[in-house]
Amino acid sequence: MELKDEISQFAVRIKKMLPTVQTEDSTRNALVMPFIQILGFDPSEVQSEAVLDFGIKKSKKVDYTIMKDGEPTILVECKHHNESLDIQQSRLSKYFRKTKAKYGLLTNGLVYRFYTEKMVNSKKNSEPLFEFKITDTKAATIAKMIEEHKDYFKVEAKDDQIAS
Repeated sequence: MELKDEISQFAVRIKKMLPTVQTEDSTRNALVMPFIQILGFDPSEVQSEAVLDFGIKKSKKVDYTIMKDGEPTILVECKHHNESLDIQQSRLSKYFRKTKAKYGLLTNGLVYRFYTEKMVNSKKNSEPLFEFKITDTKAATIAKMIEEHKDYFKVEAKDDQIAS
């Protein structure tokens, strides 16, 4: 199945299940993790709620850490699907200072914002590399953005999918 078709089918499923997604945890499990798999990551590459130590009694959990060769590659911070995605108020920038990850994803399961470490840590530019709302953006457009940036995010296409 092509990437755009997977995204299109997923967007339809999201619209149907959204009324039952009541918590941030269910947002992570029902909306975000399936999308990470659509990106081509195997669940074995995704570490859920990795603990980062920020000092005494300040440990924080990263919602998802996508690992490549034993190193964190992409940090994923999830919010409830009704919450705002304000990068300035997110924990993403703190997480970057505690890991070697270079890329980040801030999402509420509907809106996906992709960042680089430099963008998140910059006081001047907090605009994402790219952003889309999965239920409003055409699947072909999303697939094209992902394909254009797959090397950047070290996303490997599945053998049976070739986005057009």
